Amino acid sequence: MIRKKAELLVLKTLLKFIELWLSSCRLTLDGHPDSLKLFRDGRQVIGALWHSSLIYCLYHFRNHPAAIMVSPSSDGEWVARALRLWGQYPVRGSRLKGGLAAIRQLTEVLKKERLNAGIVADGSQGPACVAQKGAVVLARDTGLPIIPLGVAARPAYHFSSWDRLMLPLPFSSVVMFYGQPIYVAPGTRGQQLEKERIRLERALNQSTQRARDILDSK
Repeated sequence: MIRKKAELLVLKTLLKFIELWLSSCRLTLDGHPDSLKLFRDGRQVIGALWHSSLIYCLYHFRNHPAAIMVSPSSDGEWVARALRLWGQYPVRGSRLKGGLAAIRQLTEVLKKERLNAGIVADGSQGPACVAQKGAVVLARDTGLPIIPLGVAARPAYHFSSWDRLMLPLPFSSVVMFYGQPIYVAPGTRGQQLEKERIRLERALNQSTQRARDILDSK
């Protein structure tokens, strides 16, 4: 019990430090008009992102409750705890461990709680910038649009991990771009599901490039 309380205190302190760190950044928010309107109107959406932009995306949406897919690994447990402290609803699962069950649970949560969803499209282990089918299946089963999120920052530190995880440095410029909504028709299966997966992958890369282009123009 004492250990758990100590771990919770450490995590709360770390999150407060991250908030202070990232709050110093100068954010430019841009995107497709339909996506911006969906967020502005408080409509339910599925936010899809690359793992490399996870840190800033979690910070950016910390005050917007969402059901978020989190790896069932030991590292994922720390992420799940942090998400709960930020008022989010973590759902444990990955492509390799409990992925289908997690998508079903996400579907039930979205329909019952009327929350948004957040999915790291290239999963917890990659390969980087290769979309998996989870977000597409979730969009098909819920009827909600996928918003492909792109993030760029300068200056930023990139970890030497498979995803090149990005951490914007204090007082850096950050651009977040909301790509055009992607709707997946009910009954999408097989080759058509694969086409939608590829469409999401391209859209995420395009959103990321748009964010970089906007940053370069500053």
